Amino acid sequence: MVDRDFDHGVDEGEWNESSIHAYENADMEAMLAVSKAGVDLLLELGSREKLEQLGGARNVIARLLENLAPITLLRRASVENGWGLAFDQVDLAGKIDRKTMTLKVRPYCAALADKTDSAPEVSVLVDYALGARILDREPICPRGSAPYFRGRDFLAVLGVALCGFCGSKRSQSVMAENLEAALRLAGAYELRISSWGAELLELLGAVPEYS
Repeated sequence: MVDRDFDHGVDEGEWNESSIHAYENADMEAMLAVSKAGVDLLLELGSREKLEQLGGARNVIARLLENLAPITLLRRASVENGWGLAFDQVDLAGKIDRKTMTLKVRPYCAALADKTDSAPEVSVLVDYALGARILDREPICPRGSAPYFRGRDFLAVLGVALCGFCGSKRSQSVMAENLEAALRLAGAYELRISSWGAELLELLGAVPEYS
């Protein structure tokens, strides 16, 4: 079991190596976020009243995922151009406008450039983030899971949303690390009975308990 990430190396490996069973989307957390497990997690941690006012949990998740499109494009652009952008050194939660729940694209790109010696000018990063520059290959999941994104990016945005937009949590309790553990727990059964899980059991030579 491996993450797909953003270089498409795993996609090519799946064709040549039958023992590779990649997660849907970019990684396990992303696969779970767009499944029922993501909805269940939001219903558990969010405010029912606020979620209803916002059109329901699925609508909220869709809105949060919109923030990840620029980051996904930047992650792929970093691979294609060999920039090695220091995504893990930038506080994504701090680049989200808490009133509108939207990504502050230019400040985010500026932070990436500041943390990465080999980064291009901020304007170039902004162009890629907004889709003004075309990638050689779009970051997509060959299994059809969409939108495509890194799970931890989603959890960082979700943590911000749960502190006012759709919940009333304290930031310390909804850090990405905490949400990751909760999401995996919420999705354990779903993974087991999913088509992905059935394929994994078949790969391991086991017989699925559920059809």
